[in-house]
Amino acid sequence: MLIIDYQSSSYQRFLQDLKRHVSHPKRFLIIFNGANTTDLAKAMEDVETYSGKLLQLTSAIAEQETGVNDLFTEAKKSQSILLFTKADIALGKSVAVKNSHALEADFDLNNFFKNIANHKGMVILASEKAQTLSAALSSKVDVNLRFTSK
Repeated sequence: MLIIDYQSSSYQRFLQDLKRHVSHPKRFLIIFNGANTTDLAKAMEDVETYSGKLLQLTSAIAEQETGVNDLFTEAKKSQSILLFTKADIALGKSVAVKNSHALEADFDLNNFFKNIANHKGMVILASEKAQTLSAALSSKVDVNLRFTSK
């Protein structure tokens, strides 16, 4: 996992490399960790500009939607980047994939993580709170973009 601080020189290098990352033949998972609304909007704009791809924005996790499979299918068809806002429950240290269904009965985290693992494209999980990622999740994350409060 590559850890990058927002607005740092490594962030600028990350943006320059986005075109290469977005065409990665497998899943590429990015975490926007601790982004406030303003920083998230700017980072989303940066991702669209530098990647040349549209962002498919959804709050499916926070709203506990059941059509997550359809979101991944649509992102694959449209070749867009899938960005999940308010993804706090998916990033929390207490979440373990094997028992994630017990934490949020209305949202199947196990199915969600399977969709991410099988997705051939870029997925971004955004959290407003700075999160310490679980060991299981951090091994699957390609880039952890940290936003610091000002």
